[in-house]
Amino acid sequence: MSYVSKIKQVYQKIRPYIRETPLLYSDFLSQTTGNEVYLKCENLQVTHAFKIRGAVHKVLSMPKGQIQNKILVTASGGNHGLAVAHTARILGLDSLVYLPVTTPAVKIKAIRSVGSRVELSGNAWDESNEQAMLRCRCDDFCYIHPFDDDMIIQGQATVAYEILQQLKDADIIMASIGGGGLISGIAQYIKAKHSKIKVFGVETRGADSMAQSIHTGRIVTLPHISSKAESLGAKRVTERTFHIVRTYVDALFTVDDAEAARDQMTILNEEKLWVELASSCVVSAYQKFTAPTFKNKKVVIVLCGGNAPVDFGHSNEK
Repeated sequence: MSYVSKIKQVYQKIRPYIRETPLLYSDFLSQTTGNEVYLKCENLQVTHAFKIRGAVHKVLSMPKGQIQNKILVTASGGNHGLAVAHTARILGLDSLVYLPVTTPAVKIKAIRSVGSRVELSGNAWDESNEQAMLRCRCDDFCYIHPFDDDMIIQGQATVAYEILQQLKDADIIMASIGGGGLISGIAQYIKAKHSKIKVFGVETRGADSMAQSIHTGRIVTLPHISSKAESLGAKRVTERTFHIVRTYVDALFTVDDAEAARDQMTILNEEKLWVELASSCVVSAYQKFTAPTFKNKKVVIVLCGGNAPVDFGHSNEK
């Protein structure tokens, strides 16, 4: 079976559990950059992030005997954990999510609100993941990796499937990279379906393990995560996602947190959409690197999630 046919099947399997998120034309980005720019609004997805696609597909693909009476365990920067917790709830399972101690309170609260237990451990996803894997080995729980898993990647590929259903003649698709699950799914599907479409990946400086790995030709482990884009916070990617990105992604870009924070507000002011820095960094990279190079192209920017704390201060107006 071709990869394109496989992802169509995956989409049909997970369709009852997800939203077909809108692809919105951006007047602001289009008018200011000379391209037709569309926003794929995964921030409006169930659990407000694309991660539900991979989590649902993974769990639905597991033999019932493997997960029956088991606790689903994962480690996450927040969005994947919420996706696993939500999946567990709708399928009548229990879940346990390991999170870094730096995880925003809004994400911790959201995971607990759907009935999952939460353990805070480590300063980055990698450290939380070590504890999650150890717990599974000790207690015979069911571990679900957030990106180093073909079933997860295939679920994330349905973002690209939807995009091409909504815009058949896209020229460029851009998405952020944490561990690489989203970009791996998108890139494999796009290159199998329409190889001329460009796929660009984006990271923030301080959470750019993939870009550094591709640049050096080997997997690089960051000493720590210094970026505020916590959902991109994997200190090390895996052989699986490294190989896929090196094979299928056309270019990688890195932007600063300050640029991502600026464009977080740009998106809010111009599009009335609230997104994470992991989403706004793609807008930053588009304006900085892609727009000056390409003109009169149809560009899709994936807004991967919207689970960011909102704190605009308090007004004194009455």
